[in-house]
Amino acid sequence: MVEGVGVGRSPGSLRRILVPLALAQFICSFAGSNMNVMITDISHDLNTTVHGVQIAITVFLLVMAALMIPGGKLTDRWGRRRCFTIGLVVMASAG
Repeated sequence: MVEGVGVGRSPGSLRRILVPLALAQFICSFAGSNMNVMITDISHDLNTTVHGVQIAITVFLLVMAALMIPGGKLTDRWGRRRCFTIGLVVMASAG
């Protein structure tokens, strides 16, 4: 018997796993496309170059993608609510 993804799992449990992953991927790509549309306006507002804004957007998207899997792993270990609270504290302290 070949073991793989979905062996021994009901379709409902697979859907509960895939929906948050698909939504996270959508949010990442949506954020990137929104920022790319506004590059010239952002560069004028911040008095910087378009190239600098493009670099900032690229770094933002790379960091978001790199932290997506470890973040999911932490929520499995610590729980969603605790990780969300920690994330809110980190974001609030950064601002």
